[in-house]
Amino acid sequence: MACLACLGALPVAAKSSDLQTRRRAIQQQRAEKAAQINVLKASDAQIRTALDRLDANVRAQQAQAARARQAADGAARAAAQALQAEQRTTVRLGGLQGLMRQTAVDAYVRGPFKETILPVETGSLADLSTRQFFLDVALGQDTDVADQLRAAREDLAAERVQADQARDQAAARRNEVEGQLRQVRQAEALQQRVADSAEQRLEQALAEADSLASVDAALAAEIARNQAALAARIAASHGRGSGGTLPALGSVTVTTVRGIVVATQIAQRVDELLAAAEADGFSLSGSGYRSSDVQVAVRRSHCGGSDYDVYQKPASQCSPPTARPGQSMHERGLAIDFTWNGALITSHNAAFQWLSHNAGRFGLANLPSEPWHWSTNGN
Repeated sequence: MACLACLGALPVAAKSSDLQTRRRAIQQQRAEKAAQINVLKASDAQIRTALDRLDANVRAQQAQAARARQAADGAARAAAQALQAEQRTTVRLGGLQGLMRQTAVDAYVRGPFKETILPVETGSLADLSTRQFFLDVALGQDTDVADQLRAAREDLAAERVQADQARDQAAARRNEVEGQLRQVRQAEALQQRVADSAEQRLEQALAEADSLASVDAALAAEIARNQAALAARIAASHGRGSGGTLPALGSVTVTTVRGIVVATQIAQRVDELLAAAEADGFSLSGSGYRSSDVQVAVRRSHCGGSDYDVYQKPASQCSPPTARPGQSMHERGLAIDFTWNGALITSHNAAFQWLSHNAGRFGLANLPSEPWHWSTNGN
């Protein structure tokens, strides 16, 4: 009955294992899809969902790796126990073989059988009975040792097979652990890639909010609030966004073009763009260059006083979240937040449509999530 019960349990265990395998496969597929997210175009909610799925995949892979490691440890213990059993039987077999040899030597030296088979006339019937008794003892001892020797050899053969199987199983389990750890590293790499991209997007948005403060304080505050929620999600992720080191800005030479301060290298193109817009009936203004010195001071206040805090610590780890100096295209003088009729441009007004059709001719591109923000690289 016990065997029948065991057999009945096997399909249930197999189904459970298959279900877990399918769930992990689905999680991995979702994570791989989440890792393809374009964070510059995605909403904050989409980014949070992507991070959630990547976190779930990492946790699932880590749990599977832990289970594989436990199984490998158990297989290693079983292999060690099998080896010890084989060694004990080897020692016992050696002892029995020695005993068998000693019994044979003793029988040869003392010759118990020779005395026992003397004719009856040489002694009394009582003497003959005594000798026969000792002969039976000797023969019984030999038979017992021989049986034990044969049994030990059979045990050793079986235990060697078990030890070999246990070693193979332990090796297979170790390979499973290594394979699962590779899965964990792959999951963590996907997670880290998205977290880094989200951190970059966060910094750009925060830098934009800082630049907007002088143009539209309410909008700048709203952006900062929204990004604070995303920053908290990034900081809570297993793969926290890494700051890294930004390239040094160096000195920026600026020129004022129709009230907008920009890098001298793009001043002529900006002047031509503003003139073309005016010719078509759009009098554009805006905010361009913003000194990094301001950002350095804000970072010291929000992130800490060390050089690492100011220049390398991820924005999501500051309180409140604050972009690093040099993150914004405004600090290079290569971005403009355009205004029209005294307000920031939105995607619904005619000025935005004009820029969408014409700004490219003058080397400026829009950041999709911010209709007012135009730069030399679209960032």
